[in-house]
Amino acid sequence: MATLPKKGIDISEFNGDVDLAALKGQVEFVIIRCGYGGDYPNQDDTRFEENVKKAEAAGIPWGTYLYSYAKDPGMARSEAAHTLRLLQGKCPQYGVWYDVEDASLPQGEVLVDNVVAYCQAVEQAGYYCGLYSFLYWLQTRLNSPRLDSYDKWVAQWSSQLDYQKPCGMWQFTDKLVLNGKTFDGNWAFLDYPALTGGKEEQDMTQEQVEKIAREQAQKVYEENEKKYRTMDSLPGWAKAPVEQVYRELGLSGTGDEGSRIDAGETYVRALTVIAKVLDKLKGESPAPENKS
Repeated sequence: MATLPKKGIDISEFNGDVDLAALKGQVEFVIIRCGYGGDYPNQDDTRFEENVKKAEAAGIPWGTYLYSYAKDPGMARSEAAHTLRLLQGKCPQYGVWYDVEDASLPQGEVLVDNVVAYCQAVEQAGYYCGLYSFLYWLQTRLNSPRLDSYDKWVAQWSSQLDYQKPCGMWQFTDKLVLNGKTFDGNWAFLDYPALTGGKEEQDMTQEQVEKIAREQAQKVYEENEKKYRTMDSLPGWAKAPVEQVYRELGLSGTGDEGSRIDAGETYVRALTVIAKVLDKLKGESPAPENKS
């Protein structure tokens, strides 16, 4: 039986050269963009084929998504044809996702018609298909009961997931740092290889999803809030101003060691501003900021 949820990332050509083999063990799946818009080769994601090969070589199950610009159902069917052309001979274990978020997309029932047209075409070709969008759209423009039968991948960069309807995946951050690179981070609450491959499925209750989501979101929050553990770990541009503020205001660290601060990025930047204010009050010219 699968252990859920599973942690993954989504990537596109904008992530550059991603060493998926090096991420094995840190992520359990990857969702790879295949392209955007209608069925035109110049709108293929330039790294789709490469990223699929890397994922399969690393033994990381993958899914795919297409970014929509469809103005009507005819264009949505062209976007489905785009996706299916690139999927020939491939088996996306984490399904196919229709990325509906662009500001140019139509209003009202036309947008719902687009989603239905795309998902029906992909499902008729034998693939598992779902809808990706951010929380507000899923609660408003994409809240039609006509879409209830399609799985949802919710983007909400937050410490909690507020979507009230069933969903299979949650994109909880756009700042997941792995091996020095930043990715969108996701949790999968369903056993997608089982859904797409005919194996036994293990679902989770809403209470289990909420508990794990809270725990993992809190972990991410704490990691970001304690980015700089000690004075010595501060970046070069911040070290001198922070030490100055601690010294002149008589502040103390968070632990037994006076140099331990457990500081987040926002706190550190605030201290650099305070250092400049202190210099001004003393009638001194602050040293030039060096962010190299």
